[in-house]
Amino acid sequence: MNKNFYILFVLIFAVSCSDNELTNKGPTFGYHTDRIARVNEGSTEIGTYLATDIEGDDISYAISNIDMNISNEGVVTFNITPDFETKDVHEAIIIASNDNGSDEINLRVYINDSDCEYDTAATFDGCRFH
Repeated sequence: MNKNFYILFVLIFAVSCSDNELTNKGPTFGYHTDRIARVNEGSTEIGTYLATDIEGDDISYAISNIDMNISNEGVVTFNITPDFETKDVHEAIIIASNDNGSDEINLRVYINDSDCEYDTAATFDGCRFH
């Protein structure tokens, strides 16, 4: 009787394991800590934030902040020209998804203030950001 129980257990375990292997999972960003970026005032480039899909399925990206854009390659940029004096921190949620699920991360972008203001006619040598 113990031998039959053992064979039944092995069969159930084998079927259970193979079912898990057939489950296609959605994309993941990996670790889930807030991503923080610093961008110089006047610059529109923020960074690249990629998720991975273990099965290699295509991933679509979306971003919650209308002042930002994310490409199909995970590159995040501003749709505006950031100005420290107007707003010094921008936040967004980045979502990676496909037919099998989704994952999201928080993004916080700090704007570095500049000694040079881009809206003036004057040009300065050696602009500094802080």
